[in-house]
Order: sequence, then C-alpha cells, then structure tokens
Amino acid sequence: MVQKYLGLKHEYGVVDCIELIRLFYKNELNIEFPLPPYPYSRAWLKHFSTEHIDRWASTCALKVKLTDAENYDVIAFKSLNSNLVIHFGLFLKPTQILHIEERGVSRIETLSDYWIKRICAIYRHESMV
Repeated sequence: MVQKYLGLKHEYGVVDCIELIRLFYKNELNIEFPLPPYPYSRAWLKHFSTEHIDRWASTCALKVKLTDAENYDVIAFKSLNSNLVIHFGLFLKPTQILHIEERGVSRIETLSDYWIKRICAIYRHESMV
C-alpha cells in the first residue's frame, strides 16, 4: 500500500512531510485528516509548538506510546533544541517510518535512535481506534 508513495519529490504544500500523510490517509484509508493551517515553506518549522500539535491532534486523534504504535499512526518529531515540532512521519510496523525531508524524496527508513530521541508524540486517528 505504501509503495506508490515512495520516491515522491519534496515540494512544500504538495508533497511535504505533512501532506504526504494527509494524501496517504485520504487515498489509502479513506480518512480525511484535517490539518492545521501552516505556511507552505520552510517557515512552517517555526510554526508548531508541541502544545499546538497536541491541541490540534486532540480534535481528531488519540495519543499512543511507541510500544503501542500501529501501522499508519502519525509521529510528530521535535527539535532537540526547542519546543517546536519540526517533522512528521507515518509509522510502519515493526520499526519503520514513511516520511519525506526537504530537498529529498519520500522513503521508508528505520526508526533509529536518531529519530526515537526526537519523538514528540504518536497519534492514532480516531477512526482507527
């Protein structure tokens, strides 16, 4: 199911880390994932505090622990230097993420210590609970 989302070129507002998840949810799970408004540029990195994301997610999702994560849960990653969420990925069992980074292409990557240290929260859409 995730194969057709691999190799997509990053473009803010079209296929960025947030839009990749929204597209997957809409096309593959038939779930509308309402997104908070954000700037379609690198400026979005200064836009979301961890509290902002928690408030938004509470309207449509349940927070879960990494040990309870299921396929397609959304992972919010934070900066190690601030209280800002700077990246999103889609959890894939057993320990991988589908994501896309600036100037890159979408890919599946192991959820390594690098990423685990940056996890802010993991959210499961309410229709998947």
